[in-house]
Amino acid sequence: MGIFRYCRLALRSLQILIEQFPVFLRLSWLCMVVSLLGVAVSSRHVMTGGITDLLAHGVFVVAWLRMVGLGEIPASRHYFRLGRRETFGALSWMAAEIFVNFPAQVIAASLAIATGVPIADSVMVLAGLSHLLLGGFYLVPADAALERAGKTGDLGWRVPDLMIRGGLALGVAVFVCWLPFNLLQEGVRLLPEMDLADGLSLRDAVMVPVRYLGMALTAGTLALAWNRLMVEETGG
Repeated sequence: MGIFRYCRLALRSLQILIEQFPVFLRLSWLCMVVSLLGVAVSSRHVMTGGITDLLAHGVFVVAWLRMVGLGEIPASRHYFRLGRRETFGALSWMAAEIFVNFPAQVIAASLAIATGVPIADSVMVLAGLSHLLLGGFYLVPADAALERAGKTGDLGWRVPDLMIRGGLALGVAVFVCWLPFNLLQEGVRLLPEMDLADGLSLRDAVMVPVRYLGMALTAGTLALAWNRLMVEETGG
């Protein structure tokens, strides 16, 4: 199996997303509405809009991680629980995205300065390589969401050890999740310029659900990988 051993988990995550699509809609629709509001106001209030969108991501990601990893399905049709776990999940998911994507942006900008190659021509390839090499960092929000009170014992912060044991295989699985939705986002960027409301364009409105689908696929894969690594750790 080697570095491809978690690719099946990505396919299983996609299967869960398809099978549980009504649950996905129930857990995400209010979060997507909040994200749309955040995007709409970000043109005038950048920080307020960004924080609103970030917290909405955190609420959904934590709920989806726990649904896939622990089988928890909130009963409410209007799910939007913002507590300590969701806030930390939002911050750690943002940190993972920055950690994974920032090197690609820096290298693409450096290549543009040194060789004249447009950033747009190299950033997608570099972003894919970055996800391949650094994608295991998404275990941080997975561990934050899936940690169960009273179950950790004296293990301490185990994410570095889990990343080491997961190795490059985690990055390969994250890359498999990233690729189709990145291509889909590129397609969304080809949509015509059209304003739906003050501060909200057609591209922004379509991009929100695409990103939530991408988060669901990636989070589901990492939840399954986290479960497998924890079984290996406890010798189960």
